[in-house]
Amino acid sequence: MNDQVFINANRSYEQNLQDVAEEIGHFKTTVGNIVEQKSELDKKQELEARRFGHMTIVNLDGLIECYKVGILTSWDLSDFFEVRPKYIWQALETYKSKYGEVFIHNGYVFDLRNGLNIHPATKREVQDEDFLF
Repeated sequence: MNDQVFINANRSYEQNLQDVAEEIGHFKTTVGNIVEQKSELDKKQELEARRFGHMTIVNLDGLIECYKVGILTSWDLSDFFEVRPKYIWQALETYKSKYGEVFIHNGYVFDLRNGLNIHPATKREVQDEDFLF
């Protein structure tokens, strides 16, 4: 309600974390009351808040850290980020829709064409402006 987020004690820690991140996304990105999802703008704002939550919890720098220590499966990633495996896949879809299937972030190539593949960017990849965002 208004500027408060209520935590449901009957839900898992992971679900509450995901919900709170989305609610913060609403606070940062939503204008007006979109509870009833009456318009396309309301639906767009709902999606933007959800994407904010994805990118806040499953952030690209955290994914790079996971790569560096060998955390590679969706199950291990979900343990690291304290979310459900489904949320990891949703976050990857968010990045794919925002940046494309292949992009560079902080010197690492993210290839989302077939799951999640990360590797240090080569000089050639860094010089290719199509990769950068």
